[in-house]
Amino acid sequence: MSWQNAPMLTKLTAAQNGGNRGAQLWGVDVRGKLYTIYQQTPGGDWSNWMSIDWAPGNHPKQVYELAAVQLGDGRIKIWILDMKREIWTTEQEFAGGTWMNWWHSTRAKWNNAPDTFKKLAAVHRARAEEPRASGSMFIGVKENGSCAVCFEARGTWGRFRNDWNGTAGVIECTACQQKDARMAVWILNEKRELFFSGEQTKGTGDFGGWVGPNWLGAPRLRNIAAVEGSQGAILIGQDEDYQVLTNFQSAPGSDKWNGWSAPNWANAPRSYELTACGQNNGLAQIWAVTLRQKLTSIAQIEANRWPDKWSHNDDDPYPDPPKK
Repeated sequence: MSWQNAPMLTKLTAAQNGGNRGAQLWGVDVRGKLYTIYQQTPGGDWSNWMSIDWAPGNHPKQVYELAAVQLGDGRIKIWILDMKREIWTTEQEFAGGTWMNWWHSTRAKWNNAPDTFKKLAAVHRARAEEPRASGSMFIGVKENGSCAVCFEARGTWGRFRNDWNGTAGVIECTACQQKDARMAVWILNEKRELFFSGEQTKGTGDFGGWVGPNWLGAPRLRNIAAVEGSQGAILIGQDEDYQVLTNFQSAPGSDKWNGWSAPNWANAPRSYELTACGQNNGLAQIWAVTLRQKLTSIAQIEANRWPDKWSHNDDDPYPDPPKK
């Protein structure tokens, strides 16, 4: 069994809902088929899994990569790369509500995207003193390993910034807010070294230089995910032995972090895919796909408390990892 009786999935993304709903999770199976499930109330029960019937109109038949984000007005937007690396996208009609038709064009790229992407990420960007100017940031990792980004405010997307922040050799990217309305971005390079860059002034999109390699003493990582928790940012990673470890920001926007946990944080099973988001109740939730392809999850109980185990573990012991 997997979390919420999930189908066998290989890729994940998630975003916090607005309105009266909580979180929403998407997954892709080995054939590239897209599924989704949503929390019916903040922190509450979940719907059944859906495939093509959750968003109307023509839809991507096979999915290569995906990312979702809560926009400035509380609606969710999701982007899909199909097997040709062409972009499909759809968004909610209103916060927590129904979905619009899919957009896809073989002749024009979404928002004049500069190149074919191989990885996608996105983050909500809030301006606490000017909520109506809140928006989001889209990050695409290009084939050459550089990043291109664009920003949304009040429903309008700006032009892409190519080769953003001097990025090169990027293989993974994740981002979240830091509980002080400033965004943070992490990347892994081809050596699986971790780098960090933070927004210097909230709502501006101006980021500092990259801090790394091996930010805050991080080990080499295979995958990363980030989420805004109740006290600040939370970064989750999978090391070279597929074990989960975490690092928690000690206070909103602080340059102090609690330090990397030991591998197997909260008795996590070994896994190779990650995503995380808020539940619209101030608490975060994390999902992973285990090595035996079960979907498993862990959700924050309160501000400083997590369960001592994940929802689902693999039944059989793993063989010892190969000697290095």
